[in-house]
Amino acid sequence: MNRNAVGETTRRTTLSDDFDGARFAAVIDGRRLYFEAFPAQSRFRVTVADARTGRSAALGSVIRLDTDAPGLRICAPLEVEWATRNAEEIVAEAVDVWDSITRREG
Repeated sequence: MNRNAVGETTRRTTLSDDFDGARFAAVIDGRRLYFEAFPAQSRFRVTVADARTGRSAALGSVIRLDTDAPGLRICAPLEVEWATRNAEEIVAEAVDVWDSITRREG
């Protein structure tokens, strides 16, 4: 499940241990993504790092993480093609993070 289109394993780093506002980083298809939890919501905001500037910009959200039908909502028009191509892996990574958080919290 944690493989990207070119067969590279997704690498995840925990940036915070607190669920409310928790942040996680993962590399998917050569890009560093950050997943940030929202207090009392079953979704993550997803941002992507710009390799040139080191800044991150909004990519969208992975929603409905507490259901069997999570989904990616993309808000960055210039990233639609890349995010659509990698949506399955982005959602899978978010689900894995969500599951690990809720297991630890529950």
